[in-house]
Amino acid sequence: MRLDLFGVVGEDFTPTTVRAALPYSGDITVAINSGGGIAVDGSAIYNILSGHRGKVHVEIIGIAASAASLIAMAGHTITMLDGSILMIHEPHNFTYGDSDAHQRTVEQLEAHAVAYAKVYAKRAGISEAAARQVMKAETWYTPDEAVAAGFATAVVDRLAVPFARVDKKYEARMQAVHARAAASPRGLQKVADTKASWARVVAAMNKSMGFAPAAPPEEPKPKVELTGWAKIVEANNAFVRRHR
Repeated sequence: MRLDLFGVVGEDFTPTTVRAALPYSGDITVAINSGGGIAVDGSAIYNILSGHRGKVHVEIIGIAASAASLIAMAGHTITMLDGSILMIHEPHNFTYGDSDAHQRTVEQLEAHAVAYAKVYAKRAGISEAAARQVMKAETWYTPDEAVAAGFATAVVDRLAVPFARVDKKYEARMQAVHARAAASPRGLQKVADTKASWARVVAAMNKSMGFAPAAPPEEPKPKVELTGWAKIVEANNAFVRRHR
């Protein structure tokens, strides 16, 4: 079986969709082309693949960066195709609020970083401290460099399987899984909460920078039909405006 993980971790593919797509057992090939995404979803997908009953063969066909690079570490084999890239760095986040809010974000990021470092260290056979240095440096690897560093097992000089050749039944199943997840009460609430959160952040940033909120468009005033002297005066005013 082949599982394609393309796009943003936590959006284009999630722990829920990956779990639903996996067979109960058997060897699988996981193709990755992702610049990363949500750190905690990357951890969950890594653990789902690591616990699969069968061999997991990872192929990095474009890029595996950030959270996607952690997912790649779940492979019994990690093959990088020519032209592909692996990028490892510290988890990132955005915070708006007071110093306490920023401190909580620092603690969260540090917890994610420590957890990620353990995975990278185990794969490459290095210490966790050495793994953190790789992460802090935001290290970009070519295929040969990734193999030399212990983060990949082989380089293959062949073209990736085009995404258009994915089995239609499998593609339809994945789309259905995405739709069910997005339409669930939890999914809808998550979307609503995210929109509301960003609206508050944008409003606060505009306020802090002195930007006024966008004024709602004025409703067109009803046109009044002029008669008598009012019509004559308006016609005269219009003539004067045109010939100033």
